[in-house]
Amino acid sequence: MTVDNAVPPIFVPSVNTKFFVLFGDPLAFSVSAWMHNHVFRKLGMDCLYSPLETTEGELDTAVKTMETWHCAGANVTMPYKAKVVPYLDDLADSARYTEVVNTIVIGEDGRKIGHNTDGEGFVKSLYSPLGLDVPSKEYLILGAGGAASAIACSLASRGVRRILVLTRKSGFHRAENLHQRMEEYFPGACAIDEMSEDALRRAVPAHEVIINATKVGMGPCADQTVFDTSLLSPSQAVCDVVYNPRETKMILEAKDKGCKTSGGLWMLVNQGAEALRLWTGIDPPVDYMYGTACRFLDR
Repeated sequence: MTVDNAVPPIFVPSVNTKFFVLFGDPLAFSVSAWMHNHVFRKLGMDCLYSPLETTEGELDTAVKTMETWHCAGANVTMPYKAKVVPYLDDLADSARYTEVVNTIVIGEDGRKIGHNTDGEGFVKSLYSPLGLDVPSKEYLILGAGGAASAIACSLASRGVRRILVLTRKSGFHRAENLHQRMEEYFPGACAIDEMSEDALRRAVPAHEVIINATKVGMGPCADQTVFDTSLLSPSQAVCDVVYNPRETKMILEAKDKGCKTSGGLWMLVNQGAEALRLWTGIDPPVDYMYGTACRFLDR
C-alpha cells in the first residue's frame, strides 16, 4: 500500500473534537466506549468517547473541570450514580425522580444537568423489540435498586398505574425509599412487598410483564433464576436488565414457555442512544448500536 492510498488506522482527534467520558470504577469490561466510538465513526462525527476510571476523591474535580478538557458530556456508572449529584447544577425530571444520574449534559450556559436514561432505555425496549402497549400493562419488578427505580419511574411517567415491586427482606428499605418517591411523583402507581416464595407464586402469574432488576443471572448467579419459570405462560413478556450473558437462564426458560423476551442489552443500547440524543441532538442508529454491542460481547 502506498502512502497516498493509506487509510488512517485510528481516529485522530483535532482541536475541535468533542470528548465524552464515562465516570466509574472499574470500567475494564464496559461496552460503552466501543459502542459510542463506532457510532461516531459511522456518522463521521468529530467526537471521541473514553472510559475514565475515577476514584471517589477525584470525582468532584473531574466533574467540575469537564469544560477545561473539551468534555461535552459524560455517562456515570457504578459506584457514582448517586454520589455525582452534589457536583451538578441541576437535575432533569428523570434524575429527580430516581435521585441517581447516569448522563451529564452540559448546556450552552455551561451548566451541568444530570439525567437518568436507564428507565427510558428500558421502556423503549418494551416498544421495540417487544411491541407492547406499555401504558395498558401490569408490571412486576423484581428488585428495588437503581435500575428498578429508574424503570418504575419511567413506566409511571408513561401512564402506567399498576406496578408491583418485590425485593428481599434484607433490601426492603430500598423498596420503601422507592415507594416514597413514587408516591411523591406518581401517587398510587406502585405497590411494594417482600419477595417471598409465596409472594412470587402469587405475583408472577398475575402480571403481564415480569422484569428482573437484580443481579441474578450474571456472574456467580448465572445458573439461577429469581423465580420458578414454570409459573410463566405464553401470554406474558419477560425482561432482564442483565446484559452479559445476552440471554440469561431466565430469558432462555421464558422463551421455551413461549413468552416474549427482552434481554438487558436492549436497555443498555437504548439508554446509550438516549444519552447521544441529549448530547448531540442526532437520531442515533439504534439497530447499528445493538449489533456493535453484540460484537463486543461476542469477542
